Amino acid sequence: MEWRREDEELVGYICDTGGAAQGDKGRVVRADRHPGFLTYERRPQVVGALPGMGWTICYRLDAPPDGAPGADGFERRPVLAWLVYDDGTVTPCDVDHDGLVYCSTDTPELVHIEPPDPALG
Repeated sequence: MEWRREDEELVGYICDTGGAAQGDKGRVVRADRHPGFLTYERRPQVVGALPGMGWTICYRLDAPPDGAPGADGFERRPVLAWLVYDDGTVTPCDVDHDGLVYCSTDTPELVHIEPPDPALG
């Protein structure tokens, strides 16, 4: 995506002739010239990040196998950071066992967020 001045937001290269506006094949073009364009949507922008500080994200897992010892049906992941957006929203991002980072609130399996254990602090 490329940005010029207001109201001239551009989309990436349009490669096929079927989806390109007349004469725009293989070029960066204004988004509102792209067939099927409906509207621009402003989304909050990240303006800062705070450390996770021991918080934990809990996700609901598939039902554990019968008789699995200690299986409570949750996966717990540490909060890596709290993202702060320009609209005042703050959302947690967690990291899985492979080191991949996720925005926790985008996941339907999110159950709850646990604060740090005061006994450990």
